[in-house]
Amino acid sequence: MSGCETTDGRVLSQAANTLGNVQAGVSLGDLPPECRQHIGRVVPQIGEKPRWTQKRWEYVADAADQRVDNCAAFYDRQRELLQDDHH
Repeated sequence: MSGCETTDGRVLSQAANTLGNVQAGVSLGDLPPECRQHIGRVVPQIGEKPRWTQKRWEYVADAADQRVDNCAAFYDRQRELLQDDHH
């Protein structure tokens, strides 16, 4: 029924919509669960050679780096989506 509105009514309606959008704020959504995981700990095992312990640590560190990369990509996508909505 916006065709029946007066100019003042349309202006008020647009102002109310704008105010509602501003008050609603921005929601980035939930972070993926892996973004909240801490890096694993590598504890030397009895009889384990130091190079094996080092190799296990490298595997854990690589996995943690991949999680950080994934979380950064998630945040970057969210930021791009929000920027696209405002332009």
